[in-house]
Amino acid sequence: MKQVLRTVRIVLLLSFAFVLAGCGLFGGAERERQQDNVQISEGVELGRVVTAEGVGQDNAPVQVTDRFNASQDFIYVVAEADYIEQGTSLFARWYRDGEPFEDSSEITANQDYSNTYIEFHLENLENRMEEGEYSVQLFVNGNPVESVDFTVE
Repeated sequence: MKQVLRTVRIVLLLSFAFVLAGCGLFGGAERERQQDNVQISEGVELGRVVTAEGVGQDNAPVQVTDRFNASQDFIYVVAEADYIEQGTSLFARWYRDGEPFEDSSEITANQDYSNTYIEFHLENLENRMEEGEYSVQLFVNGNPVESVDFTVE
């Protein structure tokens, strides 16, 4: 009987140690993912991201809104960029009703930038954009970072 109890205790202790080791392994994987995400966005510090009817000096947003008329010529997404490191690439992906339908041209910083604006735009080529729910997501070095929702009425 003592031998059975001893075996049960050993099995329980080993099981507990295995569970703790597994938690440590998964926690390590999470730390690696967090470090990867830091590296993905390293070299870029973005501030506020908005949609607007236009852009002004230095690509600053003009007439910030999240509602657009279906006949709007352009819809802009503008990000405040506190810092962008040379070599960093960015683009915007546009979604309608949750489905991607267009990617903007990718741009790559040819030098370090600070305190500026980054803009991408969607052009209404047929002069009648479909009404619905839209969003636009910014990508840094191929990885999604910020998104903003808007409506076309």
